[in-house]
Amino acid sequence: MTGRDLIIYILSNGLEDEPVFKNGKVLGFMTEVEAAAKFNVGIATIRVWCDCDMIDHVFIGKELYIPINAEFHKKS
Repeated sequence: MTGRDLIIYILSNGLEDEPVFKNGKVLGFMTEVEAAAKFNVGIATIRVWCDCDMIDHVFIGKELYIPINAEFHKKS
């Protein structure tokens, strides 16, 4: 997911006035640690999946975030 994709998602879903952060967390996204736990893999695997575009992700600064509803996309 690119920044453009995120902006389009926000605008398409009428989320312009919705909070983005709550209690220090980015709403609607999980960290790479949380994603690793969700998919029962290591953090390094999550990073490789992101590098290979096998899972949607976005960087905010240097931090990697994965949408909460992300699914693993197996490459053919």
